[in-house]
Amino acid sequence: MHNHSPVFYRDLNAVPPAIVRGEGSYLEDASGRRYLDASASAGVVGIGHGRSEIWDALAAAGDKVTFVYNATFTHPWQEELAGRILAMAPSNMAGVYFTSGGSEANESAWKLARQYFVERGKPQKYKAVARWLSYHGVTLATLSLSGRTSWREIYSPLLLPVARVAPPYEYRCRICGGGRCTLACADDLERTILMEGPETVAAFFAEPIVGTTAAGLTPNPGYYRRIREICDRYDVLFVADEVLCGYGRTGHPFAISGWDVAPDIVTLGKAIGSGYAPLGAMVVSEKIREVFAAGSGRFVHGLTYSGTPSACFVGNRVHEIMSREGLFTRGAEIGRYLEAGLRALADRHPAIGDIRGRGLLWGVEFVEDRETRRPFDPKVGFTAKIVGHMRVNGILVAAGIPGINHGQGGDHIQISPPFTISESEIDVLLDGLDEALKRYGSVPA
Repeated sequence: MHNHSPVFYRDLNAVPPAIVRGEGSYLEDASGRRYLDASASAGVVGIGHGRSEIWDALAAAGDKVTFVYNATFTHPWQEELAGRILAMAPSNMAGVYFTSGGSEANESAWKLARQYFVERGKPQKYKAVARWLSYHGVTLATLSLSGRTSWREIYSPLLLPVARVAPPYEYRCRICGGGRCTLACADDLERTILMEGPETVAAFFAEPIVGTTAAGLTPNPGYYRRIREICDRYDVLFVADEVLCGYGRTGHPFAISGWDVAPDIVTLGKAIGSGYAPLGAMVVSEKIREVFAAGSGRFVHGLTYSGTPSACFVGNRVHEIMSREGLFTRGAEIGRYLEAGLRALADRHPAIGDIRGRGLLWGVEFVEDRETRRPFDPKVGFTAKIVGHMRVNGILVAAGIPGINHGQGGDHIQISPPFTISESEIDVLLDGLDEALKRYGSVPA
């Protein structure tokens, strides 16, 4: 039965609870019920809910923060935030282009990669390569990049052609022999570039750590070094999509720094505005900036709300809070506590097949048989049962997207709490997952 709300919800059969307040790691709905937000509301909220100092600062700024169209003017908050981002970015980064979110950032990156090669006199290089079990956004272009099969299906006639390579998925790897990672998944990029024609490939997109499409999937320590070598060999730009995993979530300001590799473009979103403003960014390298500066000098692209003053003002306040409270690096320390707790749960619950991640981005994959890694039958709805049980008990985790088992089902959850979460709150999360697994982990109900 359809509801009669004036809002066109994703699910027209149900009106979601109305959240009226947030504080720290908790949300409160209109009935007064509290939820531990262990997913940070889709991985967005880094600094925690209810930071009223942000709104106080915006109110105090008064008429100084007014709309500015970025094709005509700049303003101090855009300049300040760009400088702050570059100060902690990989050393080869030299420019920031602001967007309203991650999808726009990745679409901007694909367009920038195309124009970069046009500026260099290589207009035949336009193709993008991405990975299966990935997600880069919801626009048609970024969904084309994404290897999230369940979201692509309905729009497949509209999507752009994108070559796709194997993900670095060690738990279910089908291309390395002998149970030892040989980085064959990275070498699959070289094979694909050669098959497509190196003269036609412009960019390779990858999330350093994958989100809900393959929650917490973290590559081998040598993976991105091999990717960087392949991209350099064939003159392909490496785009690191850090919309979810970046801006402190892994315990580094930039997640790719954990592999000691410098990409050509980094895209940001979610935690950069922490839910207090719709904000994303594309960070570009010096070599790209130099090509544009020596060429046309113009990026043929434009977004009405690129660098809008109110969003950048909020972004600066978020950055100040994160810097003052050590939140850009706190994820590394508190993440070890979360990891230890998850691994202790795995020792007690055979339904946990794999735990993977870094910092405050973790995935837990569930299996019916741990020895064979056989997933639950999709009809069981195991993930929905775990997530639903935890929600009933006031704990929010993100349900992983179906299809992780090479498109044939598979169950997993994403745990990605605010960077401010305490050890005692992590204990609440772990106890909630423990209880749900006791209820459903042995014999599916």
